[in-house]
Amino acid sequence: MIIHYNNDALESLSSLILFIEKTNTQGSGIRWLNKYEEFLFDRFRFHETIKPCNNVTLRDLNLKCLNYNEWIIAFSVEENEIIIEAFLHYSRIAD
Repeated sequence: MIIHYNNDALESLSSLILFIEKTNTQGSGIRWLNKYEEFLFDRFRFHETIKPCNNVTLRDLNLKCLNYNEWIIAFSVEENEIIIEAFLHYSRIAD
């Protein structure tokens, strides 16, 4: 399985990692990223069982959603590829 990010999702993830690194101990951003990636690989093994997003706008775009801590990961599936379309803090979503 291959995981890709669109530009907006990748920019959001990168900004979060830089923020974690800046506000915590050295290496904390990478440690967070490693845990996040482990979570993704574990959940995406069964991506077909993940339900569409609760948010109407994301659901209308035919996206599925996962929650990781305070973050929403909206993604689509094309053949053997998972494309992360949005990486958003839960406070930015209104259901």
